[in-house]
Amino acid sequence: MTDALAAISPVERNSVADQVAKKILDLVRTGNLKPGDQLPPERDLAQMLQVSRPSLREALRGLQILGVVKSRQGGGAFISSLDAADLLAPLQFLITLNTENAPALYESRTLVDGGIARMAAERLSAADLARLRSMVELQADLVNDPLGFRVSDLEFHQTIMESTGNPFLVRVSHSLYVLGMEYRRAASETPGVLRRSLADHEELVAAFAARDADAAEKAMIRHLRNVHLTTLDAMGGRE
Repeated sequence: MTDALAAISPVERNSVADQVAKKILDLVRTGNLKPGDQLPPERDLAQMLQVSRPSLREALRGLQILGVVKSRQGGGAFISSLDAADLLAPLQFLITLNTENAPALYESRTLVDGGIARMAAERLSAADLARLRSMVELQADLVNDPLGFRVSDLEFHQTIMESTGNPFLVRVSHSLYVLGMEYRRAASETPGVLRRSLADHEELVAAFAARDADAAEKAMIRHLRNVHLTTLDAMGGRE
C-alpha cells in the first residue's frame, strides 16, 4: 500500500438519525419548511422518510437542541422562528457556564462591530442619527433602570447594524450581541456601569454626526472593551 493510500481516512457513515436531521435542515434551507410550520405527525413523517420512529425521534431531539425544531405539549413539532435567540440558545448556555469563552466573544465583537461602526459613520441617514440621539437622551433617564437600559441598548445597536444595509453583517452582529447579553445582565446591575455605557454611546453618536469613520471605530472598540471588562468584573473572571 502506498503512503498516499494509507493516508486516506475511512468513509464516514452517518447514522439514520443524522440523515433525517440533514433532510429536515435541507427542507428549511430551501424554504420548503418555513418558521412556524408544523411537521406531520410522527408516524406519518417516519413513513414519508422511510425510517423508524426511534430514529426520527433522535433526529428531532437533535434539531430541538439546535433550536430549529420546537415541540408543543399535545401539539406536535414545529419549525422554530429561526431567529438568533432560538438558534444560538446552545451557545448562550455554553457562554453562561464557561467564562473562558467571554474573551473570544469580545474579540469577535471587536472585529465585527468595529468595522460596522466605520460603515455606519458613512451610511447612517439623517433619520438614523436623529433616532440615535433620541435614544441617548432616553438612556440618560434609564441609568438606574437596568432592564429599561438594556432594551434601549439593543435598539441603539440594532440601528447601527442595520444602517450598513448588509444583511450578513446585521445577522452576525445581532447574533454576537444576543450571546453577549447572556453574560451582560449581572454587569448592568453594578453601580456606574450604565453611566459608562451612556458616555460611550454619546461618543459614538458624536463620531457618527461628524461622519468620522476612524473616530467611530475607535469609539466602538472602547465601548466594547468597557463592556467586556465590567462584565468580567461582575462575573469575578478578571484577574
